[in-house]
Amino acid sequence: MDGATILAEEGDVREVDRAYFDFGYDYSILHDRKDVVLDVTFRLDPTPREVLRDVIRENLMWRDDRHPDLWLYPSAGSVFQKIEGVGAGRLIDQCGLKGHVLGSAQIFHKHANIMVNLGGATADDVRRLIDLAQTTVKRELGYELKTEIGMIGEF
Repeated sequence: MDGATILAEEGDVREVDRAYFDFGYDYSILHDRKDVVLDVTFRLDPTPREVLRDVIRENLMWRDDRHPDLWLYPSAGSVFQKIEGVGAGRLIDQCGLKGHVLGSAQIFHKHANIMVNLGGATADDVRRLIDLAQTTVKRELGYELKTEIGMIGEF
């Protein structure tokens, strides 16, 4: 990305460069400001089609090894925010919770930061797994797991 035109939260239209957005892992300035992006200019490098296909193939193989097949195990993706240098899934796994089932929800057996629906799981099943992971990791390892998914409704 080279730059963008934004409607700033103050009400004026501005041209900004890439640095303005302060991009990071799961972060940009748009998390903290009410700016609206009106258009974006990208700079792309031409890449041979076969190279792109190889990259796609490698990415799909990596995903197949670690993530659920969504046809078999519906999920909302990663549940907890990344903890720099540690990884929420690794912490949950260290506590022996990978593969743990409550109701019809499971902490996925290949990636402990993903909770899957084994068929008929309720929001309460998933919420109880989230609570179990948070309390166990805090008690055993001292880390606080924060969700990166939103919760709507009552549980």
